[in-house]
Parts: sequence; structure tokens; C-alpha cells
Amino acid sequence: MELKKVDEVVKVSIGESLSELVSGFGRYQVWQSFLALIPVVCTAMSNTNFVFAAAAVNYRCAVPECELANASSGLPNWWPVNVTDYRCSRPVLNNTCITKDINNYENCDEWIYETNNSIVAEFGLACQEWKRTLVGTVHNLGVLISMPLMGFISDRFGRRKAIIISGLSLSLGAFKTLSGAGLNGYVTYICIEFLEAVLVTGTYTSCFVLIVELIGSDKRIIGAAAVGISVAVGELILDLIVWYIPYWRNFLLIIYCPVPIFLFYTYLLEESMRWLLINGKNYEALALLQKISRWNQFAISDKVIDDINTESKTTNVVNKETFTVKLLFTSTALLKRVVICSWWWFTAAFVYYGLMINSVSLPGNKNANFALSSFATIPGDIIAVITLDRFGRKKTLFWGFLFCGLCCVTNGFIQDYKIASLVVFLIGKTSISACFNAVYVYTSELVPTSARGSLVGTCSMLARVGTVLAPLTPLLRDLWHSLPTTLFGCASLSAAVLTLATPETLRKPLPDTVAEATAMS
Repeated sequence: MELKKVDEVVKVSIGESLSELVSGFGRYQVWQSFLALIPVVCTAMSNTNFVFAAAAVNYRCAVPECELANASSGLPNWWPVNVTDYRCSRPVLNNTCITKDINNYENCDEWIYETNNSIVAEFGLACQEWKRTLVGTVHNLGVLISMPLMGFISDRFGRRKAIIISGLSLSLGAFKTLSGAGLNGYVTYICIEFLEAVLVTGTYTSCFVLIVELIGSDKRIIGAAAVGISVAVGELILDLIVWYIPYWRNFLLIIYCPVPIFLFYTYLLEESMRWLLINGKNYEALALLQKISRWNQFAISDKVIDDINTESKTTNVVNKETFTVKLLFTSTALLKRVVICSWWWFTAAFVYYGLMINSVSLPGNKNANFALSSFATIPGDIIAVITLDRFGRKKTLFWGFLFCGLCCVTNGFIQDYKIASLVVFLIGKTSISACFNAVYVYTSELVPTSARGSLVGTCSMLARVGTVLAPLTPLLRDLWHSLPTTLFGCASLSAAVLTLATPETLRKPLPDTVAEATAMS
């Protein structure tokens, strides 16, 4: 990097331009981005382990007086004919072994499980499906709190501290393995699951922001794709672990083993240059600049050092108006845009996590299906990187939601055809993954700079509502086996239609004020 370029950049603005100067893909950025992606992989394992730990298992009512020593969950020969409610009803005994009266039965109080690999067996959750699915809902309620909480910590105390706190908080998950049997164990498990989600899942946002600030805001699409692929990698690693170590207490202990790595992040991971400058930490910024110059082998002029030393606080040159809720309601176009973006975010999260959770219910091996579902995220992220800048934000989002919606609705009617059902399901998962990347970029370009943080944050909060509802969708199978995927399809199709009401933002300058954002219509 030439010294002359450094001088020219500093003349514009210390805070904004210097952070852009040290961004890119040098050795320093590659190493720091790698460090920032490790917590994303670990968080992905933490964020989805309940899919296996609280997975549904086959079971039937036990009749101790008639059971053999090694009784299975399959129906025995002596079970009354035509009694289909074998899970929650206990036939009443007669003088021999079992009654022949199919109407003579009572509520079951003891069960035989196919496996103890899930908490269902150890916590006695048979015939209480709502308690099993509540695990995912409670987890995602924690995620709902985690996003704004860790976002605040990231803005107030720094990206690095937020990432380290979240990384070390992963250790909480290991305490779930200490939960005893029965109701008390279930309550303990649920409480730890919630606390873990609150302190850990905000890592996604903190790491994404740090990576974008490392490689430059103009490369935010690549940053989003890197985080998305890392999430998929984490899910695939989790699936591989569960495949070979299916017992829930054992695989939970293994996925939390990387926690000690984050003790070293105090020395390995550096703070964001942009955050240091914006918060007036100029001396720390100077030290970091010198370190980056050594890593990336470029010189620092004396003028740059003098400007940083004399600049007491970086100012934001684009803050042209103070945004208020009242100002939002003065623009019908912007208000409509925020409502549409909120539905996009909700739909993307609801469908993405809903498909992931329901993947274990597809025909075939649940581990293989989950792995394929996670792997489908990667081409979705790559497609988003290619199409967002080539065909535009609007077309990418429209076709992504449309394909996903059509695939989900179709899947509901072809589930008897295993291969076709799986292929269509995976195309839908790939499509919604591309939408997830597109939604973040497109939303940030549709709203003004004066309100970008608050409005994107509001949309993200609504997305978490989708993640809270997603774990409950397997319950809908009791009403109609295709109802969950049909619901996902309808949500996606409605989101696709709403994209027609928004303007294209490709190669257009970011709006700074409400007036500029409105003019985009």
C-alpha cells in the first residue's frame, strides 16, 4: 500500500476512511475473520442441538404384568386387536393377561421406549408432545432476547468482548448433562437451555459485524455468506457427532469441548478498528493500525499518526437527521417498506428453522436428512453472493421466496415418494437460505442511515418470533401430515408477492434521510 494513498484518505475523515483503508483481504483480515468464524461454528452446534436432544422417539404403553424381560417398543402379540391408541392407553387386565374388550382401557402411566437417545425417555415425556416441542420454543425465546442484548454489549463494550462472553457462555450447555431424571430434570434442562440461548446466540450478530468491519462495508454480501456457510458447517459437524454418538448426554459434552479455546481470544482476537475510532479510543486504534501494517506490510505516514493523536473523537458525517418514531409515520412509503421487510424477516426465519426442524421427520434416516438440509444452506449462500450483485436484490428475493414457496407446497403432496420429496425439500431449503442473506442486505439498503440500526434491529426481532414458532410446527402433523410444509409455502409465496411493492437498490447510493429513502419509490 502506497504512503500517498494513506495521506489522501486521512484528509477525508479519520473515523470512516481509515477503517476502510485497513479493510480488505490481507493476511491480517484473513486470520481475524477465521478467528471470528470459529464462534459461529460452535454457536450453530449449540443453537440446533435440541433438534436431536429433544427428538421424538417411538414408544408404547407398558403393561408390567405381561411384559417380557427385553420388551421392545413394538406391539406384542398379546396386545388387543384393533386398539390403535397404544401409546397413551393401558388395556385393563383380565384373569389371563389382557382384556379382549377393546373399550376396556385406562390412561397409561408407564412406557417402553425404542431408545434413550432423547430426553423424551429420561424425563418421561411420553404422551406430552407439547413438553418436547417446548424445548425448541424456550430456546428461541432466549434467542429473541440474545440478539438485542449481545448487540448492546457489542456496541457498548466492543465486538471482541461480546464474542468472548458468548464463546465462554457455551460452557453453560454442558450443565444440561447433569439434569436428573423425571420432571425436575426436565425443568433444569429447560432453564439451562434458555440461559444458554440468551448468552450465546447473539454471537451471530457480533461476528458478522466484526467481519464486515474487517473486510469493508462494501463487501457485506461476502461477510453474510461466510457467516451463513459457517452456520451450515456447524450443523454438519453436529450431525456427524450425533451420528456416531447418539446418546444425548454424551454428544452434548463433545460439542461443548471447544469452549476453552475462547480463553485465548483475549490475546488472539483484535477489536474492530471502526469501533475503536467511533468510540474515541484513538491510542488503541493507533496500536492496532501499527499491528495491521506489520501483518499486511504497508507503511504508515507520520501525518496519519499525528492526525490520530490529535483527533479526540471521530465524528459521523452522514448523521443528517435525528430519527424518531413520529418521523417514520410521516412517510407512508417508508412505513409500508418497514412492514414488508418485517414480514420478510419473519418468513425467512420461520421457514428456514421450520424446515430444519421438520427435516428429521422426512422419510428415511433422520441424521442423513438433517445433514442434507444443513448442506443445502451452502449453495443458497453462494447463490445469494452471485445473484445479488448481478441480477439485483429484488429479483433475488422474489425468485428465492417463490421457489421456496412452490417447493414447500409441492412437498406436502408428494411425501409418499421419498426421493422426490427429499429433492423438492432440499431445493426449498436452498432457496430460503439465499433469501436469508438477501433480506439482510436489501433491508439495510431500503431504510435511511438515520434509522438503519433501529429499523433493521426491529425486523431482526420479528424474525426471532419466527424462530420461536418454528419448533411448534411438528405438532401440526397431528392435524394433517402436510400442514407444516404447506404453511411454510404459503408464508414464502406471500413474501414473494410483497417484493413487488419495493424498489430495486442495486448500484444506488444508500439513503441517509427519510426523504431520500422515500424518493427511492
